[in-house]
Amino acid sequence: MAKPKPPHPILQTPRLRLRQFRPDDAAAMHLCFTSPDVMRFWNQPLFTRLIESERQVRNYTECTPAYYRYWAIADATTDKCLGLASYHDGHIRSKRASIGYMIHPAHHRKGLATEAVSALLDHCFGELRLHRLEAFIHPDNTASRALVEKRGFQPEGLLRDHARVGETWRDQLIYARLTPHLDTQP
Repeated sequence: MAKPKPPHPILQTPRLRLRQFRPDDAAAMHLCFTSPDVMRFWNQPLFTRLIESERQVRNYTECTPAYYRYWAIADATTDKCLGLASYHDGHIRSKRASIGYMIHPAHHRKGLATEAVSALLDHCFGELRLHRLEAFIHPDNTASRALVEKRGFQPEGLLRDHARVGETWRDQLIYARLTPHLDTQP
């Protein structure tokens, strides 16, 4: 008999509720997936049809927590989906994963991405007890670079032609953060 998946954790912040995606989040995510401002640094081309977004949201709900998990970033008051946060390319047994996040441009410059990423880091380092988190960021994405640096990530180098988006190869910077050392005893 297969072991049941653990329930999808809800991560709460003062302004946000990171929760499992639902089918009705597809319309909100479609606004992100069709936005050139959002997708210019993402690892997929712009979506053109709602069915693509519906399929993507469905994939986000069918996760394998040992490898990846996606949260809808929702307004804590209205529960309206504003974007996503995730760990992926996970090797939970090896204690490492990559993170990703996106917020619709109407909600940029309000600190929401930082708030969501902070909750994600707390979960990954606390609940999952990961040792290493990575973020792959396009060199021109200064806002995302500033966000991860503010959250303690260190740049480790440039990966040339690391991501293929459609027919285009993109460079990415790799950032990493290691487990915060809570035990200061030798």
